[in-house]
Amino acid sequence: MLATFPLQAQEASPSGAQRASRAELAERISTLERQVAGSALKKDARAKAMAEVAAIKARLQSGDFKVGDRFVLTIRQDSVRSDTVAVRDSLKVSILNIPDVTLEGVLRSELDARINSHVARYLRNVDTRTLILTRVSILGAVQRPGFYYAVPDRPLSDLVTLAGGPAPNAKLTELEVNRGSASVVKSKDSKRYLKEGRTLEQADVQSGDDVHIPQKRKINWQLAVQMLFILSSLTFAFINFLRWYYDREV
Repeated sequence: MLATFPLQAQEASPSGAQRASRAELAERISTLERQVAGSALKKDARAKAMAEVAAIKARLQSGDFKVGDRFVLTIRQDSVRSDTVAVRDSLKVSILNIPDVTLEGVLRSELDARINSHVARYLRNVDTRTLILTRVSILGAVQRPGFYYAVPDRPLSDLVTLAGGPAPNAKLTELEVNRGSASVVKSKDSKRYLKEGRTLEQADVQSGDDVHIPQKRKINWQLAVQMLFILSSLTFAFINFLRWYYDREV
C-alpha cells in the first residue's frame, strides 16, 4: 500500500511520510513528476511539487539519519536487553562489541534490516529491533525547557509532561511546532490536534523541531491604571477648556 502524504506534512516537510519505504518514495516522485508535467497544477502548487520531488530525491540519497539522532535497540539472544544508541558525527553507531555500522543513506523504514544484517555477520541466533526517537526542543511556558527525546507514537500533549508540566500561565491550546522558518503545527490547528490525540508522527514532528508553548496574555493593571488616569486627566482638561472657550464667547 502506498504511504499517505497528508497536506500538513507536505507544507512543513516535503520529504514525505516519515516511515515510507524506498519504493513508496519512488512512487511518490513519479506521481509528482506526472503532475508537474501536466497542466492541472497552478504556479504555487507546481513549485511545492517540485520542492517535494527534490527533497525526496535528497532523502533517498542521503537517508533519514543525522548526527545526534537516537534509537532504542532491543537485542534478543539468550536474554533480552535494550540500550539507547546515538548516531555519531560519522553517521556510524556502535552495537555491542562488534564493528560499527554506518547509517549513511539509510531510511527510517530500512533501519531494522540494516542493523539485523550487520549483527548477523558477527553473531548467531540474535534478533534485533529498533525504536527511533524524535529529538525536539520544548520551549516556552513549561517547567523545564530544554531538549528531549520522545517516541514518535507519543501524543503531542505528552511533550508538555516530558518537560515537567505546564507553567501556571501556559496556553496549551495554542502549542506550535516549527522547523526552522517553516510551521509544522500552527497555533490555530493545535487545539484540534490535541483533541484528536495526534501523535508526533501523525503531526509530522521530526528530530530538530522546536515545540513552543505560549503564555497567556497578562493584563498589566499598573499600566492600565496609569493610562486611565492620563485619559481622565486629558478628558477633564478638555472639558475645562470647552467651558472656558464658551464662557469667553458669551
